[in-house]
Amino acid sequence: MYKLEMLIQTAEAQYESNSEIYCFHLSCSLLNIYKGRCNLFISNKDTNIKEEILIKHDRAIMEGNLRINNEFFNSLPIQFSNKSDKPAKIVIYIQDKLNVNAQGVLFIDQEVKSKILSYQIFIPIF
Repeated sequence: MYKLEMLIQTAEAQYESNSEIYCFHLSCSLLNIYKGRCNLFISNKDTNIKEEILIKHDRAIMEGNLRINNEFFNSLPIQFSNKSDKPAKIVIYIQDKLNVNAQGVLFIDQEVKSKILSYQIFIPIF
C-alpha cells in the first residue's frame, strides 16, 4: 500500500453527453512525489468507473478515478466554491507500493495501474 498526498489546484464540473456522466475534474499537485501531478475524475456512486490510478512511467504524471457518496458528491460545487487561503487536499491509498527515494523522486520502469483502496478529502471551510 502507498499513500499519495495531493493539493487541489483547480476543479471544474464536467458533463459527458454520450455517456451521460456528470463528474468533477480535479488538477492536483502531489506533495510526496517530486514534480508529481495528478488529474482526478470524481463521480458519484451510481457510475461504473473503476476506482484506480494510472501512473505514467516516463514522468510523475497520474490519472485517477474516484466514486464518492452521492450526497457528498452533490455538495461538492458548494464546497469547492468556498474561498480559502488553504487549498483542499486529497489523500489516496493505492494497492501498489511505489519506489520513491528520500527526495521524493519516483522510479518506475513501466506504466502502473493501481487499485485505489481508500481516500480522504479535506476541504477548508473558512
